[in-house]
Formats: sequence, C-alpha cells, structure tokens
Amino acid sequence: MNDIKLAVLGSEGAGKSAVLSGESRCIREEPVEWADGFIVVYNISDRTSFLNAQNILCQIKDARGESYKGEMDKMEIPICLVGNKQDLCHARQVFEEEGRALAQEHRCHFQEVSAAEDYLEISNLFTKLIRHAMEHLKYRADRRRYSGSKSMAKLINNVFGKRRKSV
Repeated sequence: MNDIKLAVLGSEGAGKSAVLSGESRCIREEPVEWADGFIVVYNISDRTSFLNAQNILCQIKDARGESYKGEMDKMEIPICLVGNKQDLCHARQVFEEEGRALAQEHRCHFQEVSAAEDYLEISNLFTKLIRHAMEHLKYRADRRRYSGSKSMAKLINNVFGKRRKSV
C-alpha cells in the first residue's frame, strides 16, 4: 500500500501545529499537488482565519478542477474543514453553523475540535480522512485501469477487427 499524504493548511495561529501533535515544520499556505487529502484549519475565535480557510478551499477546488455541484463522493479528493480552539468558545467569532455551511458549499467534511484538549478527536479525524483518501486513490486507480483496457481493446479492434477486401 502506498503512503497517504495529507496537507494541513490554514492561517498562522489557527492551530495547524497543534493538530499535528506539536510538529512545527513549515507548511505551505497554498494547495499542493502532492497531497492525497487536505485538512483546512481555522481558529473559531478569529474570523480572518475563517475567511482565509474559505479562500484555501476555493484554491484547492480550482487547482484540482473540481466543481461544487452535487454531493461528495469517492472521485473527489478528501478535504476536511476543521474549526479549532473549541476550548476558546467564550471568544468565538465564527459560529459552528457558518463552518458547516462552508463545508457543505465545498462538499467537504466538517468538524470542530480542541487540539489542546482532545487528542482522540484529532486522531479520529485523521483516521477518517486517511480512509477516505484510500478510497479515493483506489477509485482513481480502478478508473485508470478500466479506461486503459478499454482504449487498448478499441485499438486492437481498429487494427485487427475490420477485414479488408483483397483485390
């Protein structure tokens, strides 16, 4: 089985490093082509980070050439919108309903968490996204295989299938 590569994106201070269990390596702020799935993080107590998350979701969809119609399925790259710092609900600037509506608009999963307080919730989030990414990769591989064999059959039929009249 191949490795699953997830990109964790969001504004500075949104809690990306906390979601990654304290890892603090540099994470790019734009969609990345190598990713099999995305976690887009915003801080529920910072409206600017929510607006940035909205822009990131648009960039991902635009870069991947995906539309916004219909429901999420296996052929779409898995994305999860995460409202972090749920423990700071007293300073909330972004309501949960706004996060859900944005996730629904972009056909992605949504979850509010407190990376500082609930490791299990973060672990479950990654597990779900990895499973979805595996389904997505399997779907793409199956589709490529079918498409390739169909093209080969068509080519063989074109070359050998038609009988030419001899003179």
